[in-house]
Amino acid sequence: MSDRTQAHRRPDAEIILATSASAGLVAIPVGEQYRWADTALLVTEGFQRHKNGVHVLRDLKAMPEVMPALAHAARQHRVVLTASPRSYLGDYAHELATHLPGTWTAKVEVYAHPVWQEDWIPLLWDSGEVAEAMEHRRIPYGAVLSDGAGTELLLIEHPGSARAYLLGACAASTFDDNYQNPYAPKSATLPAFARLAALQVATEYLPAYERALHERLLAAVEAGHARLEEIRASGRSDLARHYAEESTTIFRRLRPHAAELLARTRSAVVAGPEDSVVLDRLHGLLNPAGTTGAPRPSVFIPPRPLMPASADEVGQWLADGPLLLKHARTARPSAPVSGPRPALAPPSRSLAAPAASVTVRRLPRT
Repeated sequence: MSDRTQAHRRPDAEIILATSASAGLVAIPVGEQYRWADTALLVTEGFQRHKNGVHVLRDLKAMPEVMPALAHAARQHRVVLTASPRSYLGDYAHELATHLPGTWTAKVEVYAHPVWQEDWIPLLWDSGEVAEAMEHRRIPYGAVLSDGAGTELLLIEHPGSARAYLLGACAASTFDDNYQNPYAPKSATLPAFARLAALQVATEYLPAYERALHERLLAAVEAGHARLEEIRASGRSDLARHYAEESTTIFRRLRPHAAELLARTRSAVVAGPEDSVVLDRLHGLLNPAGTTGAPRPSVFIPPRPLMPASADEVGQWLADGPLLLKHARTARPSAPVSGPRPALAPPSRSLAAPAASVTVRRLPRT
């Protein structure tokens, strides 16, 4: 992580406390010595540890007894208690997912150690504040929103605001070179009301994401196809073996991008009977036996090994590929149109935690 994070350094061992309307009081142990914080919570009766690393106190009526015990355990283990000015991120993430079109899920992740946060950098496909924050600010937790079909988004609390959130895209399924990619969509700043944020994501962010992904796929396939055409046009018999090897290598790398581009194009464009025959033939070429034809469902799943390719397959692509490129250019998603958003009634306020006789550090509002 960059030295710029030093200006935003958090304690070595910290427990961030946030209220949740559904869970109660959520305690998140973070820091380079997060195990000290985790231990302090484990020895405090009343908290239950979840698989994602957070601890939950469901019975808020027990806070007058539990919080002094937690404060004592924190002092013993050299842990700082911090009260978040926000409600628990998981509440916002799940409400946001519920109001997005289609079927979305939300999963909270804790980056207790700063190194875990750094692991996210190559997985992001973002040209805005999410990538900037994950690389240069300390972000102790986030939430991954997924539609189950390959689209994954990272939601974090805006590090410069006590109310706003940031949403950015995870890496596209067929690519692994995402850092500072010129096609990456710009992250969105979301308001505090999740239902209003869902409208913004559905009408602005997701269309921009789809357009960026289509353009990136199209550019990758066009570049690979152009190189294959150059090799074919060279016609040098003395380099035939070298060019044959280069051609099959290029096609192996091009194939997963072209398969995804074909799937997206066919869902957007109705081809005529003759073109449909060619596109069907391409589907078989780009999705050979042994592959599902479906994109990698998650950036957290390793990509499949590239399938071998033959000179005959390269020749078939050179014959049929231009038709896919023609239809893919026609199938470009339209640019999102921004406009006034209808006013939505604010949701009910999160459950307030009862007062407890313990002093905790509060995150500053900015």
